[in-house]
Amino acid sequence: MSIKIQSARYGLPNQYNDVTAHVQLMVQDSNRTIAINNDSLGGDPAYGHGKKLTVAYFGHDGRPHMVEGDEGSTILLTDEPHGLPGAPPWLIG
Repeated sequence: MSIKIQSARYGLPNQYNDVTAHVQLMVQDSNRTIAINNDSLGGDPAYGHGKKLTVAYFGHDGRPHMVEGDEGSTILLTDEPHGLPGAPPWLIG
C-alpha cells in the first residue's frame, strides 16, 4: 500500500494554498521526504511570513497520520507517530 495524502496545506492558518495534489505527486515512487519551501510547493501564499506545511495522510499501514514542518525544513512521511495531538478539523470535518 502506498502513502495516500488526505490533505496538505502550505501557508498560514487563514492564508494558505491547498497543495494536496502537489504533495501526492511528490511522494510517488517511494519518495517520502518533502522539502518545505515556496519553490517545491508551487508558490508563496503569504509573502513575508514564515509558513508551515501540514500534511494529513494514510501511511503504508493504512492508518491516519499527520505531520507538520516549518518553511525551510524537510519532513518525512512515515508510519511512526509524529506526536501531533488529534486530527485537524479540516481532516475530519
